[in-house]
Amino acid sequence: MNLATPYLGFTLPHPFVAGASPLADDLDRLKRLEDAGIAAVVLRSLFEEQIDQEALAHHGAIASHADSFAEATSYFPDPEGSVFGPDEYLEHLARVKASLGVPVIASLNGYTRAGWTDYARQLEGAGADALELNLYYVATDGGEDAAEIEDRMVEIVRGVDASLFFPIPLQL
Repeated sequence: MNLATPYLGFTLPHPFVAGASPLADDLDRLKRLEDAGIAAVVLRSLFEEQIDQEALAHHGAIASHADSFAEATSYFPDPEGSVFGPDEYLEHLARVKASLGVPVIASLNGYTRAGWTDYARQLEGAGADALELNLYYVATDGGEDAAEIEDRMVEIVRGVDASLFFPIPLQL
């Protein structure tokens, strides 16, 4: 039985893809999935707002101790314990791409036009074979109608698509 599946310009041997999950955070697990026959891998989303919030929290935590005594440097947060930020995500993506022989699909959830296009270019540069745009959006402005939200999403997709050279599936 031929299960070959065209997806994003690739011909996958079958449609079984490792979807975005914690499994994709560990290179050894991904290698085991590839050994087990997975056809492609989708990494978890890089969230622009999480990156911004973490940067602000990090700055606030350090600035709040700026006038402390030198002995108090242990109050500073440990940068090694931070969450999967953009640099770590790009490094992980590059390692995964170099280690696996299956397509590697990055995922991005942004909220500013510049964030979408800037991070998308970086993910492409790090070796992603495609970029899933995670367009999840919580509408909180009662004055904004559905057409405005849809128009903004279409503009985001157009802007990202115009700046990249690889396939862009959408997650809505």
